[in-house]
Amino acid sequence: MVKNVLFLTGVLLFFFLGSQEGWSETVEVKIIKSTFIPTVIKIKKGDTIRWVNTEELLHTVTSGKAPDPDKKFHAAYVKKEFEVTLDKEGFYDYFCELHQAVMRGVVIVRPAASGD
Repeated sequence: MVKNVLFLTGVLLFFFLGSQEGWSETVEVKIIKSTFIPTVIKIKKGDTIRWVNTEELLHTVTSGKAPDPDKKFHAAYVKKEFEVTLDKEGFYDYFCELHQAVMRGVVIVRPAASGD
């Protein structure tokens, strides 16, 4: 009886918790003193990035290399937060169209099964 309860508990935990490899995460980038912090982030394919504006100033989060947007993602005038989920591996440059000389960042998207 005890073995059956332990086995059932293990099965239920695996079912509900599963392997965390397939789970997506939300990674936060803060806008502080007209800077994206951290400037470079590494995420897994399918993860979400949340940019949080901690300032009174308006900013954009625009994919591409300043001053040329590439239209992969764009948020005009971020007052508080903006989120995007990236499902393709690669490097994603981004910048603030209003402060492009100083506000730039990079997202590196790795395969979902990547360990580090």
